[in-house]
Amino acid sequence: MGISADWVWLLLPVCQALVVPREVSGQLGETLSIRCWYPRGYEGYNKYWCRGASWDSCRKVVETEGREVPRQHDRVSIQDNRIFCLVLLTMKDISEADAGSYWCGIERIGRDLMELVMVKVVPGLQGHVVPLPGW
Repeated sequence: MGISADWVWLLLPVCQALVVPREVSGQLGETLSIRCWYPRGYEGYNKYWCRGASWDSCRKVVETEGREVPRQHDRVSIQDNRIFCLVLLTMKDISEADAGSYWCGIERIGRDLMELVMVKVVPGLQGHVVPLPGW
């Protein structure tokens, strides 16, 4: 019994690009974490997060410099987990100014691998009393 040609695609490496959520949101003042999965083979490459409307004009916020140890710049940190091929971006104490377009990127020869994530910041519920229905 062989493998049907219709099912061969299931055996091929599926992840040839970065996988990120298209949009994430966090509450004002909270910590926001964004995950970016990358394909096997890029473990030793420099990963970064940059900010800007387009991939060719964004500016780096934080980068791994090809290392697996966490790196931090102000309120933003990045960590590369090479076992799970995962880059984690963490932003502490988010404000409305942090909302916008971010890109998860991997430096490589030619055009970098990059994927867009939209970040939204919503007001927190601190100090607000939510009435119960019927009160």
